[in-house]
Amino acid sequence: MNRTFAPAIALSIALTFAAPAWAQDGAKAEVVERDAKGHATKVKVGETVYAVCTPESQDGCINPREAGLNFGSTPLDHWPGAPASGLTPAEKMRTAEENEAAKAKLEAATQPAE
Repeated sequence: MNRTFAPAIALSIALTFAAPAWAQDGAKAEVVERDAKGHATKVKVGETVYAVCTPESQDGCINPREAGLNFGSTPLDHWPGAPASGLTPAEKMRTAEENEAAKAKLEAATQPAE
């Protein structure tokens, strides 16, 4: 029985402390601190205050879009079909469907004629 609960407890602890914070149920966070440029740097969700993620700080913080702020990275609405590290700049600008069509066209062109 201990073997069953130990992984679940470890996962719960890891998610509690290591996962970024998310605003619950789409609720907007209350801005409690801003930087010199006026961007929110700390927000309050419920009774907890979170730092807002920046390019320099991405651990233990809340994504600005998740907090209801209008800046920060916008999550993709689809899987691009391949890791970005394996794509050319032109491929990164196309949709997954366009990349698949281009790949199929290239494979057809390189197939020996029968």
